[in-house]
Amino acid sequence: MSGAVLCVVLLIGLDLFSAFPPVVPWTVPGVLVVMAVAAWIFARSMPRRREERSISSGEAVAVLFIAKSMVMTGAVLAGGHAVYVGRFIESLFAEQPAARVVQGSATIIASLLLALAGYTLEKACMISVDDDSDEGGTQAGNPA
Repeated sequence: MSGAVLCVVLLIGLDLFSAFPPVVPWTVPGVLVVMAVAAWIFARSMPRRREERSISSGEAVAVLFIAKSMVMTGAVLAGGHAVYVGRFIESLFAEQPAARVVQGSATIIASLLLALAGYTLEKACMISVDDDSDEGGTQAGNPA
């Protein structure tokens, strides 16, 4: 939502100055996909590293921070590029607007992949707590 609002404000500002928004370069969705794949691979190794206790608490916090950042960045970029693509979808048969729509759509997909990979990494950082195994010595119903 915030990405969409920011893009609307940006497009209105460009219209006021009679300027055209730039075409999104192919490197943007490419980098987003590479980051998403790297996060997904790292998320796959997290349960094993947690079991082996080979991850420090500082590293775990940093990974969680990166995962949350990836979710937020992917959502903001997807929202902003959805407005960007929607602005030029009506003139799809012209060369520059078609490039904006195609490359903007690729960026939307890559941004959603980044957000999904960040969510997967965030979930991989979480430790499930069983109600049956209370390591504190007492259970909620048994104050012994």
